[in-house]
Amino acid sequence: MTTQNATEYDELANKTIRRIQGAMEKGPVVGMPEVIRLIQELSTKAFSITINELAEIIEQDVAVTAKVIGSANTVGYNPTGTPVNTVSQSIQVIGFERVRNLALSLLLAENVVMAHNTEEQREVAAFALSSGLMAQALMESRGGDPEQAFVCASLRSYGRLLLTTFFIDEYRHAMEIAVEKGEERAFREVFGLTPIELSNALLRNAQLPRDILRTIQKLPFSLVNSAPVRQEDELLVIADFSVKLCELAMDTTLAPEAFAVKAESFTTENASFLRLDRDDIQDAFKSVLNTYNGFSQTYGLRRSVSGTMRVLSARAREEEIPADIGITALAGPHSAARNRQKKKKAASPASSIPDAILFTPPPLPESETDPEIILGAIHVLIGEIGKEKPDHKRVYADVVSAFVQALSIDDAVLMRRDANGRFKVLKGEGKNVVALRGGLESISAEQRDVFGLCLSRREDVLVEDATVGNVARYIPMWLKLNAPLLSLIILPVLSEGEIIGLLCGIRSRGVPLRINVESLQALRALRIHLATMWERDAADA
Repeated sequence: MTTQNATEYDELANKTIRRIQGAMEKGPVVGMPEVIRLIQELSTKAFSITINELAEIIEQDVAVTAKVIGSANTVGYNPTGTPVNTVSQSIQVIGFERVRNLALSLLLAENVVMAHNTEEQREVAAFALSSGLMAQALMESRGGDPEQAFVCASLRSYGRLLLTTFFIDEYRHAMEIAVEKGEERAFREVFGLTPIELSNALLRNAQLPRDILRTIQKLPFSLVNSAPVRQEDELLVIADFSVKLCELAMDTTLAPEAFAVKAESFTTENASFLRLDRDDIQDAFKSVLNTYNGFSQTYGLRRSVSGTMRVLSARAREEEIPADIGITALAGPHSAARNRQKKKKAASPASSIPDAILFTPPPLPESETDPEIILGAIHVLIGEIGKEKPDHKRVYADVVSAFVQALSIDDAVLMRRDANGRFKVLKGEGKNVVALRGGLESISAEQRDVFGLCLSRREDVLVEDATVGNVARYIPMWLKLNAPLLSLIILPVLSEGEIIGLLCGIRSRGVPLRINVESLQALRALRIHLATMWERDAADA
């Protein structure tokens, strides 16, 4: 690199940093999910934040708040069964670092499934989560601090996550250049610095502690396969190695056997002090997959939405990489230029239903829906969960009433699945509920309609306008005969990945139903708390 080039890159790098800092200071903008801001705050304060500050930050995202509280009430985190109703109580019961990392993990996982995120954003979030979980598994096997390893490895993708959020067009251009010139040169030409250098610069400006900041940098050549590794360098080496091992896994040109051989050789060349053989590497990938699947089952996240997670799943099982996967998050043989392919839908009873029916809330700054009404119902729910004998009738009435008012819908029902798999209506509101009851209680995953789609995929379903195109053919006949129908929303209540209830709403006339991100987050939190109450009911039975 010439002196002139170095000067030009420095100027471009400073410009990139200023642009990102300016964009983040403006607050929420289209394309910047609220969770990005929370990741920033959790990241920059990860090792100096107080209990009250951590609780306050987490509580700014109502969906993540519900998940943290829900986790704190599970046997895995809370074997004594101490009731937990707030984030502060969660910290006291299961520990400061575990809550901090659980929140950061959930924020990344939320980014993976955000329908309005770009594919690059989703894949980078999945990769950050995966590399963090890999470092956590490796450090745990060495008896070190796995919580610290998770944060350090996941933060190495912080700059890349911001680039895909604010400068997606330039990011894609850099990825195209990287195919021929390599990633380091490509990102210097477009942004003036590499993603890891951007992570370091932004977190350094945010005054991240020096011992953590030093792990978010390019690994010095002197530490590559050095032996022995000093204790103060071990965290940096493991964080760097975890990222690179996950990058290697993303090489979709490597068959299972070829990957296993290359991964073992890569480990010997780059982190021999870990003393990992093929079985150890395999176990590490299985640990990453099991942890992510745990998130998916507990919080109802879609595992197949991320190409990154699908690749890691195949690596963990020593299977061939599915041919329809195209990874856009990283450069190299798995880059967008070489692997962008049309994804095929997995066969299911509802696989032929148009994707337009799937819940894809628009990232609009304005909306006709009101999340504050839903938050009121959540407050009631949390209060009842904390009681020895919760008032179920009050909870159901408040949930359905808030649902109707917040979304301005005409009819709504809350159903719970019984031991025989049938759905029973617990509470309804609207003049057509009595007429709808019989049909609602007969729904199943085998039906080729919107209810079958929701039950088979365990996903939210929104029909904005049932009068458009061929959407009406997927609305059950009994539903169309019993009530006028313009918009339909079906929201599953999940427990350990299984649907245990449904919340359904109908708008009969007027304008099509559209829901903003804030209201969707509130609805997710509402269902998580509802599931927590039902799980306690089952445990007490």
